[in-house]
Amino acid sequence: MIRIPPWPITALLSLSLTLGIVGCGRAAPPGESSEHTDEDHHTEKDHEGEEHGEEHAEGGRGGAIHLAHATQQALGITIAPAELKPLEQTLAVTGQIAQDTDRLAHVNAPEAGTLKEWLVTIGQQVEAQTPVAILVSNPSGTPVEVTAPRSGLVLGLHTTVGTSVDPLTSLMTIADLSQVWATFDVYEQDVALVQVGQRLEVQSVAYSDRVFPGKIVFVSPQVDQHTRTIKLRAQVENPDYALKLGMFVTGTLYIPTAAEALIVPHEAIQRLEDERVVFVQTGPEAFEARDVQVGTETGRQVEILAGLNAGEQVVAAGSFHLKAELLKGTLEEGHAH
Repeated sequence: MIRIPPWPITALLSLSLTLGIVGCGRAAPPGESSEHTDEDHHTEKDHEGEEHGEEHAEGGRGGAIHLAHATQQALGITIAPAELKPLEQTLAVTGQIAQDTDRLAHVNAPEAGTLKEWLVTIGQQVEAQTPVAILVSNPSGTPVEVTAPRSGLVLGLHTTVGTSVDPLTSLMTIADLSQVWATFDVYEQDVALVQVGQRLEVQSVAYSDRVFPGKIVFVSPQVDQHTRTIKLRAQVENPDYALKLGMFVTGTLYIPTAAEALIVPHEAIQRLEDERVVFVQTGPEAFEARDVQVGTETGRQVEILAGLNAGEQVVAAGSFHLKAELLKGTLEEGHAH
């Protein structure tokens, strides 16, 4: 067994993880014969076979890895189930960020008067019901507060201080950019793959390590006669306003297929020698490497044809850490012999 102690994160960054291989080359205690030791060894292997089942006996690589819960958290390891579900195809698209017009508010003067003072500037974020301007009412001359009808970003101020205004006057525009539109062009031959409600993920070169989730909300009924493409509109989550209006983005559209398959996350698959393997969780802090046969692969999912059962838990994010420790343990075992 390869045992990795639950060291603090700082120790993990500066030192390699300590390995202890248990059950390999164990010496017999004084007074016991080597035959007795061999018998114990076979008994232990028999129990392991009973626990994991005959189906997985050939695919298992042995050398169980013990990884303390604190260490799992420090390494960013996540666990995901092998699931029976439709395999997703992907379609790459390019597009541009635009304003969601349903989240745009035009602020009008509440009554006739004169604009006395702006309390906000262009580009400032405001909360709903926050005062944004002061009017002097006609004919009483009393000050009147103008408040923001919704939270968002001030996109424009449409009049100047000292100007006479009335309820038809648009004073300013506020946009809620926590959700934005992304418009994409899809080639004519791919139109049949696209429909409203499909999910997608958006990325920008400005934030290479971030993914912005979204879904298709509109598919144009018209093909552009010059480019032979159609327009898609997606609603994209933008909670911290990172995506800017007009920014170019790429999108990955996920298209479910009719066929059901056994699926694991793409990051769960590692390669050892010439085989594909996953690391199966056999206990809260125990894992084993399992050879698997893979089928169709997408950017997010891999189809498993053999070696794994539905419901088994595998390491997703951070599986390369277990691969590295397994290889290190194999090398140390080789030197020991």
